[in-house]
Amino acid sequence: MPRAVSATTILAEPAGDPAQELELLARHRTIPARLRAAFLELRLGEPAAAIDATAEVLYGPVRPSANEEAFARYLRALAYARKGTPGYGNYDLERARALALDPELQRRLREIAPATEAPDPVSLADLAVQPRSAWRAAAPNRRDLEPMGRPTRLTIHHSAVYFRDTKTATSAAQIQRIQRDHMQSSGWADIGYHYLIDPAGRVWQGREVRWQGAHAEGRNNVGNIGICVLGNFVRGRTGQAPSRAQVAALRALVQDLLQRYDFGADAIYCHRDFKPTECPGPLLQPAVVQLARELGQRGPARVAHGQP
Repeated sequence: MPRAVSATTILAEPAGDPAQELELLARHRTIPARLRAAFLELRLGEPAAAIDATAEVLYGPVRPSANEEAFARYLRALAYARKGTPGYGNYDLERARALALDPELQRRLREIAPATEAPDPVSLADLAVQPRSAWRAAAPNRRDLEPMGRPTRLTIHHSAVYFRDTKTATSAAQIQRIQRDHMQSSGWADIGYHYLIDPAGRVWQGREVRWQGAHAEGRNNVGNIGICVLGNFVRGRTGQAPSRAQVAALRALVQDLLQRYDFGADAIYCHRDFKPTECPGPLLQPAVVQLARELGQRGPARVAHGQP
């Protein structure tokens, strides 16, 4: 297990079977071990697992040093490139170059050019929101609805139920179940979220935006648009990673809402910002944080919530 973070310990080619070394590293959750694991996952052709390992470093309970972050960002950018989405790693490359002190890491970073293609394959013009009628929404209990007023922020959630089906009818049925649970079990006036995104990247209208949501606990819902990405984005057998289509649709939707209601990337929240919860899940959280950072760079230089 690597004891220090340097190119000689993190980026050294494995002397034996990388899978065996990876198995040994699984016993350790230290930052050096996670960085080494990310490198080995890349060697084994598992970029998604490498992204997960770097996410543990970047967004875990222990804040990484500048040196550790530089290696994590470099490995994360490599993983995105191996997945065929190099544009997602542009921010990581920029950040790694700013932090890198290790001469070998600096050399490797100089050899990588930022991707020129836009990371988002969905344009705002392609963002068609499925109406409530498409999922046969039950009528809301209007006497318990409160006017939203002008939205000033938004919050990202996951549904916390494993869901990979891309069929329209199945997604509609899933959203119906969420509304039924919110209205019957929680006693809410309607489904709590304003928008939902299924694994195919379709965006569905939930509660009308003119009405305050029920997704972020009490007064936290004031002026707060709730977006739920369907799936359970936790690690382990019951978890899953968000689909590329979901991340792209989330990006397009958030961009549209920021432009429509004129608030900045510092107004992007995750559910865990309001209560002790994993929501929107450690496998979706990094995508939300990176999106907020990128949008913050395009507009006023403001810091987004949801970061470690």
